[in-house]
Amino acid sequence: MTTEQSLSISEALTVFVADKKSAKSAQQGHQELGRFVAWCGRERKVADLAPSEVAEYAQQIGLGGSESAQRLSPVKIFLAYWKDQGWINNGLASHLRVPRTRRTLSAAGTATRSSGRGSSSGSQLSQEGYDRLVGQLDGLKDQRAAVLEDIKRAMADKDFRENAPLDAAKDQQGIVELRIRELEASINNAQILPEGVSSKVARSSVGAKLTLKDTNSGRIVAYTLVDVREADVAEGKISTISPVGQALLDRTVGEEVTINVPKGTLRYLVQRITASS
Repeated sequence: MTTEQSLSISEALTVFVADKKSAKSAQQGHQELGRFVAWCGRERKVADLAPSEVAEYAQQIGLGGSESAQRLSPVKIFLAYWKDQGWINNGLASHLRVPRTRRTLSAAGTATRSSGRGSSSGSQLSQEGYDRLVGQLDGLKDQRAAVLEDIKRAMADKDFRENAPLDAAKDQQGIVELRIRELEASINNAQILPEGVSSKVARSSVGAKLTLKDTNSGRIVAYTLVDVREADVAEGKISTISPVGQALLDRTVGEEVTINVPKGTLRYLVQRITASS
C-alpha cells in the first residue's frame, strides 16, 4: 500500500474529478459519484472500504431497474482509478455488479419491504442508530459552514478559469449538501424500534438478534439484523439487504439456513431469536 492509504473517499473524489475534468463521461457521472461517496461516508478511508460493501451498494442500486448498470458505470471507473493510483491493493470495481436475474431482484425487493426500506419509505432504526444519524447530521452542518468559508476564500481569486481550490470546494459542497439531504430524510422518516429486554421472539425481523450454529464447523455465531445505516460487521450488526441479512430474515428457531456467499456456502441452524437489547 502506498503512503496514500490515509486518503479519505471524499478526497479521492476531489483528486479524481480534477484529473478527469476534461472527460465528458466523468462530468456526467459526477452526481452518481456524489451519491456513492455519501453512501460510503465521506470521511472514511479508501483502504477501509470492503468488497462486500461495494457489492451491497450495487445490489441496492440494482433495485432501480434497467438504468442500474448505467448508474454504476461512473462508480466502477472511480473504483478502478483507486487501484490504478495505488491507493488500494485489491481491486473493488469487479465487485460492483448489478443482480442479473429476476429471482435475485425479487428476493432483494422482498427483503427491502420486510426491513421497511423502500426508496422513500422510513428506515427502522434503534435509538442508538437514530442518535448516531443525528450526530452525523450535526457534524455535516458544521462542515457546511466550513466549506462555505473555503468557497469565499477561493472566490477572492478572480481568475476562476484555473481556480482549483474553488472547484474542489464546490465539489465538496455538493457532497456535503447531498449527504445532509439524505440524513434529514432518513431521520424524518425513521421508525425507532422499541427497547428490547432480550425477550424471545417467534420470527426474525429488523432489530432481532439471532444465535446460530455453523453446521459445517460447529461454531456458534450471533448476528443482529439492522438497517443498512447501522450495519457494523465488527459488532455483528448486518444489513438486511446484504446476502446474509436477507437469508436470515423471517426465520424461526430450529430452521436450517443455507446461504451462498463469494467464499462458498454457509449453513446455519437457528438456535435462538431475541429482541435486541
